[in-house]
Amino acid sequence: MPTLRDILLKECPDLVPGALRARELQAHVSEMFLATGAPCTSHSVLYRDWPGRAQNVFRWFVLDDGMAVGLTGTPEAPEGIARHPYQKIHHMDWNRLRTCRVVNQAGSFTRAGQILEITQSAVSRQIAAVEVDLGSDIFLRNNDGLVPTEMGAYFLETIERMWESLELGLARLNEMKDDPAGPLTLTTTAGFGSAWLSSRLHKFHSLYPEIAVTLLLIDNEELDLRQRHADCAIRFQHPTEPRLVRRFIDDYSYHIYGSQEYLDRRGIPHALADLDEHSLIVYGDGVGQPPIEKIDWLLTEGVPEGQSRRADLRINNVYGIYRAVESGLGLAALPFYMSERSDKLVEVLPDVAGPPIPVYFVYPEELGPSRRIAALRDFIVDEINATWGDLKRRKLA
Repeated sequence: MPTLRDILLKECPDLVPGALRARELQAHVSEMFLATGAPCTSHSVLYRDWPGRAQNVFRWFVLDDGMAVGLTGTPEAPEGIARHPYQKIHHMDWNRLRTCRVVNQAGSFTRAGQILEITQSAVSRQIAAVEVDLGSDIFLRNNDGLVPTEMGAYFLETIERMWESLELGLARLNEMKDDPAGPLTLTTTAGFGSAWLSSRLHKFHSLYPEIAVTLLLIDNEELDLRQRHADCAIRFQHPTEPRLVRRFIDDYSYHIYGSQEYLDRRGIPHALADLDEHSLIVYGDGVGQPPIEKIDWLLTEGVPEGQSRRADLRINNVYGIYRAVESGLGLAALPFYMSERSDKLVEVLPDVAGPPIPVYFVYPEELGPSRRIAALRDFIVDEINATWGDLKRRKLA
């Protein structure tokens, strides 16, 4: 019987790079066979990754007692056919798939064994069994640890997508209960989370005791919701990530505050030019992405373009700025919800405000049906509308 290479060379010589060895050709047929979603009698699809080619190539497959036989060539099935010794995979052990995932994350069999609470040799045996099923190595071993092979990387990505789908499916099943329940991770800025949100979560917990909220307060980066680093977020810049639901809630501005003790000592500014003679506290430089745009507008407001006032203190946390102002160190721009927390702060230049800051509640599209997301979103919207609306009305009165 002619070999697979002989048939390929005979039927479609222009598609077979001469440098390919028979083993490499067989590997390509294996991948093509898996891509068909076998079992099937024949299949043809667009094939763009043949070495050196970028055109339509037809693939032909036949099943014979669980063995794949195949040919790549013209639209008409050739008469010749060669048996390719590839055993069809009937099933995969879920525990072994989990082991593959943990090994990939841990970077070594030893560390994976510690996480899984099994021996290193047991991890090695499970990986070896999966590699036998696949007919391919998953990892390469080198001095730096484990590195996925090309086929292994694709296989591990498939496992990761499967795990994400499983977690999402379980979350949706959880939403079918009578009451919203389960874990929910929310991320927002440190200032907003510590000064306004965290003190209201007891009310949310009393309304939804079965929802376990985790609050992640991070100023200098936005967690990736698509990668499920968090389930939802409150953000103060227009979200740009694709496939995220954005619910606009409200907007607000920063105003200028100082402590009564500081103003008694240094005097009250009556115009923007007076700020040049005061100690100013602003957000820190060189610490990543600030929580809002133009957060240091106090340094440039009312000065010629290209110039800036001097900052006497920089702090990379809005709550830290609030505490510094309260202690009498100087003036700073702060959100109004922080000023309401302290009877030591006095607003100066009340007609001056920073740029408007939008507030969004954001979550991935796939979590749209989640009753936990809906419960938290509606709670935050109601709380902001109730408290901020009243503060704004009092300010305008």
